[in-house]
Amino acid sequence: MLKIFSEYKNKLILLPIIFILITPILTVFSYLLHPSTELWGHLANNLLINYLSNTLIIVSSVAFITLLIGVSSAWLVAMYKFPGKDIFKWLLVMPIAIPTYVSAYIYAGLVEPSGLLFNFADNYLGLGEELYRFADLRNIYGVIFILSICLYPYVYLLCYSSFKEQSYCVLEVGRSMGLDKITCFRRISLPLARPGIVAGLSFVIMETLAEFGTVDYYGVSTFTTGIFRTWFSSGDETSALHLASLLLTFVFVIIVLEKFSRGKSQYIHTSQKSKPSKPKLLNKKDGFYAFFWCLIISASGFIIPIAQLIAWFLDTYSYIFENSYVQLLWNTTVIASISSLLIVVVSIYFSYLNRSIKDIVTNISLKLFSLGYSIPGIVIAIGIMIPITFLDELQSNFFGEPIFYLSGSFVALIIAYVVRFSTISFVTTEAGLSKIKNNIDLTARSFGLSKFSIIKNIHIPMMKTTIITALILVFVDIVKELPATLILRPFNFDTLSINIYELASAEQLSYIASPALLLIIIGLIPVIILTKKTINNGSVNFET
Repeated sequence: MLKIFSEYKNKLILLPIIFILITPILTVFSYLLHPSTELWGHLANNLLINYLSNTLIIVSSVAFITLLIGVSSAWLVAMYKFPGKDIFKWLLVMPIAIPTYVSAYIYAGLVEPSGLLFNFADNYLGLGEELYRFADLRNIYGVIFILSICLYPYVYLLCYSSFKEQSYCVLEVGRSMGLDKITCFRRISLPLARPGIVAGLSFVIMETLAEFGTVDYYGVSTFTTGIFRTWFSSGDETSALHLASLLLTFVFVIIVLEKFSRGKSQYIHTSQKSKPSKPKLLNKKDGFYAFFWCLIISASGFIIPIAQLIAWFLDTYSYIFENSYVQLLWNTTVIASISSLLIVVVSIYFSYLNRSIKDIVTNISLKLFSLGYSIPGIVIAIGIMIPITFLDELQSNFFGEPIFYLSGSFVALIIAYVVRFSTISFVTTEAGLSKIKNNIDLTARSFGLSKFSIIKNIHIPMMKTTIITALILVFVDIVKELPATLILRPFNFDTLSINIYELASAEQLSYIASPALLLIIIGLIPVIILTKKTINNGSVNFET
């Protein structure tokens, strides 16, 4: 009996955790079996087409613009020398540190009387009122603009890595055949960079489908806003979950297409000796164009938003002393720290299982485990609320009232974070663990060390840097998460992201400066780490 338990104990631990992680998906799709409500008929006949069309327009437009911006800027920075290049290769990544909904609030406020653009137009051009009336971003075009300038760095980073890894010999062969710069880029460099482009675009599309804060504030109807309003305004969970199932279907189709595209393509350098490409100096005219292009992108994504936040902060800095920002910072830090630590511990264990156990059950379970980041936060939140509420009702039936309320508890919120962000930690720890040779494990086992001892005494010390990186990345993503926190947080428990959302909803845009700057400062940490790795090493794992 003990032998059987010892053989299957890993699966006995693995499967319940996987079941908890996929519960939101199972919950969402299970409601397809529920009979449709009257509201669903109204949604299907009147609003569904609007949700679908807006979502498709936003996704396709953002994908195209981020592709254009990310590939062009990466090509310039990686392959050429021009004024400001060393600064731009850092600045072009910085928009990742600013949550999309924060950028949305900032740009909406730029044209208001307290905004920088309004003041400039009013003081120097005498057109402040005209700008306020006509330069309104709160529409689908504003959403496309905000998401594009915030999400392009994912394409930029992976393309930069791809271009830097391309062999100088391959490019020289193209030039020796009489190909000009543009043709060489189109026929050689771009196809070689396709895996990075596909990976970056896939991430952009996933983030766009999951976006809530920007589309909600700008008043654009998409699947995420439709789910939120159907659930909380109309109180129809069945219709909300029907919408969520359609959104999940979109996500899974994109995942399949991305895997298919990657699996069908091979990109090979035929030369045995690969020399890194050396950046070429652009002439004054082309150098000016490259500088101007990178400046526009950097200014739109990072410089202007930061300048506006600083301007607002200088006007409202006393607000930080009048309100409990210490409490907000404490709440944000504690919940993010606990959740990220739990996620990393689970990821280390699962990474070891993936390394030591090779069977179909473990393989499928780990693939499901790494699926969470693809699921929009609002879908995860609703997919957790249903079973949590059911368990509370079950307690009431047995004990008269719940012994412990799961609804509105930290348990529900932490589960949502684990489901949403485990992928980041798992991929990072797995990459770190893969660098440790299997011979070390075999040697340790020959000395009688248990699996737990191997992980504790060998793997963790050797993976210290990787584990810290995973902790930081997960911590920051949790700090910035909005829809899951908004829906599942305990009563009277506010975080920096919730405070920003509430202030923006009350149209007190200038007062978001303090919490937004705190959020961005926290977000800059992993951005700097990621950028240093990419720029210094010239490579990024496409799976990551």
